[in-house]
Amino acid sequence: MKNDINLCLLGLLTLISFNSFSQNDDFVKPNFPRTATQWQALTAHDIEYAYAQTAANHPGMYDSDNPNFPTLLEDAKQHALTLAQQVTTPQGYEAAIARFNTILQDGHAGAVAVLPDEFKLPRRWPEFSAVWRGDSLRVYYSEHHKVNKGDTIIRCNNTDIKTLMRETLFNFHGEVDQPGHWWNQGWRLLIDDGNPFLPKLKNCDFVNANGATYSVILKWSVRPKSVSKQLKYAYNGDELPIGLGWPSENIAWVAMPTFSPNELQIADYQTLLDDLTKQRGKLLNAKTVVLDLRHNQGGSSFWSLKVAEQLWGEHIVNQKRAQYGRNTQVWWRASEENTNYVESLKVLLKEQPQMYDMVDKVSAGMKESLEKEAIFYVEEKAASTQAAVVAQSDFNNNVIVIAPGQCASACLDAIDTFKLFSNTMLLGAPSSADSTYMEVRLVDTPSGLTKVIIPNKVYVDRPRGKGAYYKPDIPFNELEWTTQALLARIKKL
Repeated sequence: MKNDINLCLLGLLTLISFNSFSQNDDFVKPNFPRTATQWQALTAHDIEYAYAQTAANHPGMYDSDNPNFPTLLEDAKQHALTLAQQVTTPQGYEAAIARFNTILQDGHAGAVAVLPDEFKLPRRWPEFSAVWRGDSLRVYYSEHHKVNKGDTIIRCNNTDIKTLMRETLFNFHGEVDQPGHWWNQGWRLLIDDGNPFLPKLKNCDFVNANGATYSVILKWSVRPKSVSKQLKYAYNGDELPIGLGWPSENIAWVAMPTFSPNELQIADYQTLLDDLTKQRGKLLNAKTVVLDLRHNQGGSSFWSLKVAEQLWGEHIVNQKRAQYGRNTQVWWRASEENTNYVESLKVLLKEQPQMYDMVDKVSAGMKESLEKEAIFYVEEKAASTQAAVVAQSDFNNNVIVIAPGQCASACLDAIDTFKLFSNTMLLGAPSSADSTYMEVRLVDTPSGLTKVIIPNKVYVDRPRGKGAYYKPDIPFNELEWTTQALLARIKKL
């Protein structure tokens, strides 16, 4: 039960923190910069503030498993401040903050700019859009008379695509050493949001379906709003609602597009769990059970755990997970601000006794550590009562997990659990990697234009280490990731 409460809490903290990303985009504070000099000064100030908040509160500053974090944080500040000296516009501000983030190469460290629409420029394009598939950048949609969907972009500005992306795009977006981030970020190379530090692409070379090479001089223009509709499926294909379906007589399809469900989606998950129980006999006779994680951006691991329990059996799943994480510890960074934040959560949880009690215990431990000037509060690990031998599940069907490139956080936790069982294979893209720093809160810079990312705890001796990602057992590098295309591939297995 304690594990379930922990997983619910993780989802709650994530929602509380990331809901604060939203702003009233129609409102512009009167003290926002209006001149180039003001933008330059504000950029430097917010970078210094992000550095100070991170240094004071981030567990990485004292993480013996990541001793280079303080040096990396200093490097991030210096790189960003160097750009700040050249900032004259909101787009320059946004880029400098992004550089602070990408130097750290950790999804749970750094900062992110949240500019109101007032300051954003219309997105520009060269009359075609691209996506990363496998090891190449390919055209997904085109209104250019010479460029066709499916063509491969091999170089731009006389530089091969991989080198160009490493030297430009990944300076401001994503983590360059994570294959999943190439899938997730590759489309950005052929759009222009006004970043003044990126070179303007003037020409590109392509290879078409017949293997012929051709070149195009790029002409940039504001991308029509109608293009968004054409790109609806470019990211992860179509998004299915949460639930159990049977697209083929002997193939079950469990769609889990989010682990941060709203009120209606929570009801959908309850229906899904009920359906898995009611249809268990049919599931045991299915040729394949598909667990679809397309569009999933993480949230609470509670939902994937419950799905796994319905399939493989609650007792067996819990035994496997206990063995998997038997050496893992949770260390909470007991800074004053982190401690006050966790204490404040008790007000939100007063109507949920079990979760309140857990937060209350963590809060008390952090307060005690703070009073003793200890860096961390280390959670007490419950004594294991698991049997040495794990029972065998009667669910031995082929399980295919569709893994998208952006899969991280609770989405990766789901794969951790599903892959504990030998009948599970991954189909799709390389996943993203995960930080060992968790329970994120977001801190506004004084300007209100940037959120500083502050995790409150660190996992010690977690089996899946920092930067580790999953490679697909069955790569799916097709341009289209629709349910129909994926189903056709799965039927051939």
